[in-house]
Amino acid sequence: MISQKDIINAGTTSINNLILLHLQDLEMSSDEFLLYCNLKMFQEQQVFFPSTQQLMTNTGFSEGQIYQLVQSMIQKHFIKIDSQTVKGQKYQDYYDLSPIYQVLLGEQLNSHTSANLNDIQTLFQKIEVEFGRPLSPIEQQTIQAWIVDDHYSVPLIMLALKEAVLNQAYSLKYMDRILLNWEKNNIKTPEQLQNYNKRLEGY
Repeated sequence: MISQKDIINAGTTSINNLILLHLQDLEMSSDEFLLYCNLKMFQEQQVFFPSTQQLMTNTGFSEGQIYQLVQSMIQKHFIKIDSQTVKGQKYQDYYDLSPIYQVLLGEQLNSHTSANLNDIQTLFQKIEVEFGRPLSPIEQQTIQAWIVDDHYSVPLIMLALKEAVLNQAYSLKYMDRILLNWEKNNIKTPEQLQNYNKRLEGY
């Protein structure tokens, strides 16, 4: 029988609200969500690779169901199984629960923009080539915000990159100033930029 002390000592499991809000977009089944929540609970208890028996006990699923659900979530890129060394011991498997956030990002980009993920990946690579270095996670988030929040098109960002390179200013801050200036002049497409430049040149 569960006591009040058991309830107090049980603790809580934190699930990112974005997962809850986008279950339908993610096409995550209720069984997958229950298993994901259990994996998250174990992770917060520092159990990074719970046994199949532990998962069966908590969820009521059979061994076969656990296996099928894990494989399904791996295929959907919600989770992955990786290995790591622990205190000098041999490699130990663990459940990585972070891939689902990349899926969420992809859903957000697809729902807010006409750009596909290949275009965005190409943009990242182009900037890295021109800057001569990899983009940091914060820089990647900045570019994603340009697309999702500011609604700048990928071709327009490419033009901002071109102008920054011509001025030997290899920074996103410089590109951001360019994009803001264009936005103030109601420039949202390469065609509008071309017409704007023609007006400046007196054509």
